Amino acid sequence: MTSQYNVKGLSIVVVGGTTGLGLSAAKKLVVDGASVVVVSRSGEHVQKALIELGSSARGLAGDASDSATAERAVALAAESFGRLDALYHVAGGSGRSHGDGALHDLTDDGWRYTVDLNLSSVVFSNRAAVRQFRAQGGGGCILNMSSVLGWSPSPRYFASHAYAATKAAVI
Repeated sequence: MTSQYNVKGLSIVVVGGTTGLGLSAAKKLVVDGASVVVVSRSGEHVQKALIELGSSARGLAGDASDSATAERAVALAAESFGRLDALYHVAGGSGRSHGDGALHDLTDDGWRYTVDLNLSSVVFSNRAAVRQFRAQGGGGCILNMSSVLGWSPSPRYFASHAYAATKAAVI
């Protein structure tokens, strides 16, 4: 990602930035000179990520499906680094433990949980970023991570209809 684009001096929020794809992106961004705010539901994950990322990073523990979390993350970036230049939203996941599954087994709670986790959270983070970009008088960059299951469901291996619907909506 950063071999083509110069991110030196940029301020970037990574929602879902303390494990997996988000953490690997945050590490690369910091190595290439960006300052990052990483967001996770887990305070423990935030602390571990901050140790790895060093002084160019800030962290926030909060649920991405709560709109206040996105607002706080964007405010933290602006306060800490003077502005927000980009948002990378990679948070999300399966709602199986809450009732997501095959359509005939999908519960109302599973549907709502998965929609909030994978779709509402994207709207909340994007909205917070755009509000900040507008307040700064300029544009910025938003990258929302989706899933191959959004455009090519694999019911044999992953029959979670709410997950597939929310990831298709993000593409």
